[in-house]
Amino acid sequence: MLAMRTIWMLERAQELYNGEHDFLLAITQGSYNPGVSASFGTHDGGGAVDLSVRDLNDWFTILYDEFDAIILALRQAGFAAWIREPDELHAGSALHIHAIAIGDRDLSEAARRQLNGPEGYFRGYNGIPNDPPVPDAWGEPVVCPWMEALGYTDLR
Repeated sequence: MLAMRTIWMLERAQELYNGEHDFLLAITQGSYNPGVSASFGTHDGGGAVDLSVRDLNDWFTILYDEFDAIILALRQAGFAAWIREPDELHAGSALHIHAIAIGDRDLSEAARRQLNGPEGYFRGYNGIPNDPPVPDAWGEPVVCPWMEALGYTDLR
């Protein structure tokens, strides 16, 4: 399940990306999905979404060459977004994109931490609750004026 705002943000990211991967069809986990321990509670509320990075035409090909463009488009559209590598979250966890819609009113506490907590996007980290936090391998946070108006700033 996704809120209309999150869907609109994904549609905006799709326009910015201007590639063949269809973000809405690539959704593997949405929001309001409580109790998934592997997600650390980030999907318990609104604004959280996981996307497949496999070619939707054959499901076998991984879109490695598209990772940078997809992550940039998601960030420009207002998501904190990262590639989650295989086994990065737990043994057997799949390769995917994890994104949090910045400014969503229904974010879970775990999703909020991924934005501005000690391991958060706005601090330059990957959002996973590790101690010490792991640097964001996908570049700097994108901070827009509307994000600043909501109280989000570059905290690095």
